Amino acid sequence: MGLKIRLVEPRPAGHNVYDLVLLPRLGLPLMGSMLVGLGHDVRVYCEVLSPVDLGECLSADLVGISSTTATSSAAYALADLLASAQVPVVLGGPHVTFRPDEALEHAPYVVRGEGERTMVELVASLERGLPLDQVLGLTYRDSAGAARHNPSRPRATQAEFELLPAPDLRLIEGHEQMSTKPVMTQWGCPFDCEFCSVTAMFSRSVRHRRNDQVLAELASLDARQVFFHDDNFVVNKARTRALLDSMAATGLTPTWFAQVRADSARVSPARPEIDHDFLERMHRAGCTMVMIGIEAITDEALAHVAKRQKVSTVEDSIHAFHDHRISVHGMFVAGLDTDAAGAAAATSAFARRLDIDTFQLMIETPLPGTRLWDRVVAEHRLLSDDWSLFDGHHVVMSPAQTTPLQLQLEVLDAMRRFYSWPRIVATGIASTLSHLPDLTACARPALLRRLPTAIRLASAQRWQDIAPLLGSALPERVRARARDALWLPAVRLYARRQISLWWSQDRSRAHVDLLAASS
Repeated sequence: MGLKIRLVEPRPAGHNVYDLVLLPRLGLPLMGSMLVGLGHDVRVYCEVLSPVDLGECLSADLVGISSTTATSSAAYALADLLASAQVPVVLGGPHVTFRPDEALEHAPYVVRGEGERTMVELVASLERGLPLDQVLGLTYRDSAGAARHNPSRPRATQAEFELLPAPDLRLIEGHEQMSTKPVMTQWGCPFDCEFCSVTAMFSRSVRHRRNDQVLAELASLDARQVFFHDDNFVVNKARTRALLDSMAATGLTPTWFAQVRADSARVSPARPEIDHDFLERMHRAGCTMVMIGIEAITDEALAHVAKRQKVSTVEDSIHAFHDHRISVHGMFVAGLDTDAAGAAAATSAFARRLDIDTFQLMIETPLPGTRLWDRVVAEHRLLSDDWSLFDGHHVVMSPAQTTPLQLQLEVLDAMRRFYSWPRIVATGIASTLSHLPDLTACARPALLRRLPTAIRLASAQRWQDIAPLLGSALPERVRARARDALWLPAVRLYARRQISLWWSQDRSRAHVDLLAASS
């Protein structure tokens, strides 16, 4: 008959930069697809899309909870609640992979590493009443209550990776809310930045899906907008080029964005000139934005974190992406050991000078499993054991050249400088003027009648209700032009609001007060 299995991805605590991004990680829907194929009843709850149905979980035969470090506290709390009701729970994800004994205090089963096959084998063993000692990658408590750590499961081979099904997003409660659909084409990253947990979790061995598999998934999603969930979308440029060409040839060209390295805009490490042909293929296949992990603005800092790139490469690449009508989301890290006072402000100025479209400045955070974690622990620099603060928004380790309070406040100020009111207004005016011929078509009676309501909604900060109200009065062609004109000032306005919300929430103020008291 199969088991009733419910899978949960908790949301981070408080306000953060990802609140608007209604995107689940893909591990749970991938596991769900595999388990459904074996006859089990599976639903997935991703809290950024829909609240967890506690009644469904309490009546389940097994509940799986996947968490990052920042969401592990929420995962443990849910696991504790379910355990008190005698519901079997299995914990998985990058945090518990490297803290299995900690996780075992909250659940009887812990899946470590790439957990898809481990989860399938665990479910089969539980269903049939078989011993668990042969399930690779599993940590569990035996009948005597002793902790058992089975040998680690080898990383999936290329052939095994190709056999994995596409994640079934329809298993996720609230999946209809996703205007952007996530697609994953590969695991792993050949680079090894000190603070990144990707290689610790998925290794430096990159396994990819065949291009025909990616195309089939794109066709099945029928999505207008896609986020390629790869940690690095352009690892093998020849493979990526073939995928882009196939997307363009088949008409599977939704608007899409992805994470890439800055040097993907260059022909190769041996040929550092800009690869205009490749960038044009990206644009032709539907790419509208790249998310670049720039990290730092000095060659010294980039070498310190083993980024293996130069600032000159970053600068040239950002100009090149813009030349090919591809926006840039710049992702930076503050609080590196090379950062002196004022580094955050300089990073914000760097982003403004290069006209980066959107800006993300996260505080360096040591995550279990990374080389940074090992070093910081050895140097006794951890400031907190509250995992919910390990989200890149809070200072949780002593910086080398500033005080924790100074770093926290400088990052907040740097974000405010980038998302300042004058820049938002200037962006809105420039975008509107550049699209003025098309936007003049918006001045129609149906739209004008809705403007007073739109103003009232804005005064009540009901931003999510304004676009549907105004959009219903416009033809699709005009709506598309309006989106092109207004998306950037709208996103910058949203970011400004999130910064204010972060600062105003009790948990953030309490953390800042704690840093001040310890200074």
